[in-house]
Amino acid sequence: MKLVTTIYEETFDAALSAMRALDCDMIELRAEHLGAIDLHALRAATSRPIILTYRGGFAPAPLDAIAAGIDFIDVEWQPGLRLDIPRERVILSHHDFKGFDLAPIPAMRAYGCAYTKLAVAPRTMAENFALLEHAKDITVIGMGEQGLFSRIPAPFLGSELTFVAATNSAAPGQLTLGKALAIYGEHRETLHAKHIFAIAGNPAGHSLSPTIHNPLFRKHGVDAAYTIASFETFEEIVSRAEIRGLSITAPFKEIAMKYADRLGENARAAGAINTLVRLSDGTTFGDNTDVDGFLALIGKPTNVAIAGAGGTARAALVACQRVGANVRVFNRSERELASEPLENLQSFDGDLIIDTLPVAIPLPDIRTITARYPGGGEALLQAQAIRQNEIFLEALK
Repeated sequence: MKLVTTIYEETFDAALSAMRALDCDMIELRAEHLGAIDLHALRAATSRPIILTYRGGFAPAPLDAIAAGIDFIDVEWQPGLRLDIPRERVILSHHDFKGFDLAPIPAMRAYGCAYTKLAVAPRTMAENFALLEHAKDITVIGMGEQGLFSRIPAPFLGSELTFVAATNSAAPGQLTLGKALAIYGEHRETLHAKHIFAIAGNPAGHSLSPTIHNPLFRKHGVDAAYTIASFETFEEIVSRAEIRGLSITAPFKEIAMKYADRLGENARAAGAINTLVRLSDGTTFGDNTDVDGFLALIGKPTNVAIAGAGGTARAALVACQRVGANVRVFNRSERELASEPLENLQSFDGDLIIDTLPVAIPLPDIRTITARYPGGGEALLQAQAIRQNEIFLEALK
């Protein structure tokens, strides 16, 4: 796989500056809004292969661009397209920003261009898996939040190019360069995955988990890829037998328990799971590694306040009880987890607050661990992922 960084800046000078120090395999300049550009200055800005793209139209002088040393011209496919550019210098692409039309693939491949790229907007798990079936033949890209499920693992399954954003995203669901480097690593030419894992949530597109678990799989030499499953129901995600394991986030942590044939000690104590794996014997195992994450972070507090009463709060409660802390739970409304009114938290004078609320609120000036991210919960995410990844590896034995 080749990692392509898309430059989408307001001015040509800003675009040149953005591409000069990029750590990637190829660079795409989106030029449809830039007006006249200096092709020789573009070529001089980087030694990396360059793709020149005018999305929604055609490059005004493609042969001049090739003569100036530009490596590839992106050409948008349409029925009956005539190509007057050497095909070995063409990336033939088709974008369906709102639909899921795979029908153009045979006609596009028949042109024999250097690369063939299809970007569509899958809305279901079935459509994502259907798109991945073509990853071994062409470059496939799932757009939008639901399309992340196929967009991330496609390079592991043979898709030749992956387009990421340098700074400004040029397409819905596009990863940033920093996230892509963490997900795909340095040896991108040998990417491969036999097993798929994912984070399940609604929404989950903001998740950092692929940047944590994919490096861990590489570290342990595991033939697996980790992606994002952001869909309305947990049933749609968990019903796909191709997925060997899931990290589970809101709002699925409690409902996911009924899909586990067997539960770990943490899950039984917390009454919620954030990890579900399919074992080699066909059964499923669920556990709660948020408990492990909190245990790694809290130390030995005496008096703890937990803000929130959902699945993450339950895991925090279990961790605090295990270290012998006195715990008070505060929440906006009554739930199964007994709690005090949230406004009472302002008078709490203990030594630790664990904030599991989805939205930040003013808190007393006391040491705080936040489960929310973005917003400070990255430490918990990293801490719990160690045990979670171990469970993933155990499921593959």
